[in-house]
Amino acid sequence: LTINRSQFQYSYLDNFITVVLYYLCTFQGPRAHNTGIKGVKEDARAYRRYILEKEQEKFDELAKAAGRFVLNDPAKSDEFDLDEDEEFMAAYRDKRTMEMKEKATPRFGRIIELTERDYCDTIDNAHSSTDVVVFIYEDHIAACRAYMEYLPRIAQEFPKCMICHIRASRAKMSANFIKRGLPCFIAYKGGDVKKAWVNIRDTIGDDAEYDVLVDGMQDNSVLPYN
Repeated sequence: LTINRSQFQYSYLDNFITVVLYYLCTFQGPRAHNTGIKGVKEDARAYRRYILEKEQEKFDELAKAAGRFVLNDPAKSDEFDLDEDEEFMAAYRDKRTMEMKEKATPRFGRIIELTERDYCDTIDNAHSSTDVVVFIYEDHIAACRAYMEYLPRIAQEFPKCMICHIRASRAKMSANFIKRGLPCFIAYKGGDVKKAWVNIRDTIGDDAEYDVLVDGMQDNSVLPYN
């Protein structure tokens, strides 16, 4: 904040009134040494000091008010408490931090099909704050087909999550896992496995409603709470 001191210069009328008030306030009777040219010069210097002091007081008052965000109402500056100011600034910083994090967090809103070539790169290159949720399936399994239909809606309702899918056979998973472990959700964050929900049929069946699936994903920590 830059404050121009020229804003505090007095008009000629103000100068005259100030001189009168100065003499009324400082008059202490006749002083022999304030006569003649020397006395006039000394009085002029005293007057200039008085004006500068008043300007400095005005400058300090506005600078103080500006520091407390009350330039529109300087009269309130004396009513502000230091603790209240610190609380206000802390809340403001927290709000700005949240806004910046919100802007920095990637958003998706769609499902992403993975291949054996880009599976690892997609997970490793994801933003550190992004939850990557991979649905592993095979088309010949009825539960996989049923829950695959919910993925676009999940991606739209959880846009900060990267919702992906890949066939187990393309991911080079074993025949035993395909038989016993599908359908399956695996959650990653920061390049590491966060949680796996294997063979979800054992928990919610082959054709559960959308809300049941989402609740199960959240309860098993493969999908964050909004």
